[in-house]
Amino acid sequence: MRLSAAHLTRPKVGEVENGDGVLVRREGPYTLLAVVDALGHGPAAAQASAEALRCLGQVALSSSVASVAEALHVALKHGRGAAAMLAVFDGHTLHCAGVGNVELRTVGTRVPVLPTPGILGQSFRTLRTLSTPLVVGDRVALFSDGLSFRVDLEQVRTQSPDMACAFLLERFGRTTDDATVLVADVEPS
Repeated sequence: MRLSAAHLTRPKVGEVENGDGVLVRREGPYTLLAVVDALGHGPAAAQASAEALRCLGQVALSSSVASVAEALHVALKHGRGAAAMLAVFDGHTLHCAGVGNVELRTVGTRVPVLPTPGILGQSFRTLRTLSTPLVVGDRVALFSDGLSFRVDLEQVRTQSPDMACAFLLERFGRTTDDATVLVADVEPS
C-alpha cells in the first residue's frame, strides 16, 4: 500500500512568514507525514519551522518514530521549540508520535494517538508512540492548532486529499494563528 497525500499551510492573518511547516517525504518503503508548529508566529517561528523541516528531511525513516522525534528534539534545542505530529507509514503500519498541540485524526481504521505534553527542543514527558495497521481506503489527517479541534473528516470523506485540505483550512482554520493541514489516503500499491 502507499499514501496519496496533499497539504496546505498559511500564516496568521497579517503575517507574511509562517511558523507552521509540513513535510511528506518518501524513502524506500517509508513515507513520513509531518506537521510542525513552531512556538509563536512570524519570522522567528518560520526560522524554527524551517530548521525542523531540514532535520526531518535528513533523518533515517527506517529508524523508529521515537528516533525521528528525538532527532527533531535535538535539532530544535537552541531555538524556540515546536509542537509536531509525526507519522511514518511503512506500507502496512502507521507509526505515530506527537508532542504539543497537534492532532492526528482518521477515517476508517481508528488510530488513537495522544500527543505528549511538552515542546520539542525544550522539554516533554516520556514520548507516547502508537503503531496501527492501516487498510486501503483509510484516511489520515494531521493538523496544527491553527485549525479548530472540531475538524470533521466525514465532511470531506469523498473529496480528494487536495480538495479536503482546501475545505478543512477554509472551514476550520483560525485567523489568529498559523494553520496547516495534511491529508493522506491509503491506496493500493
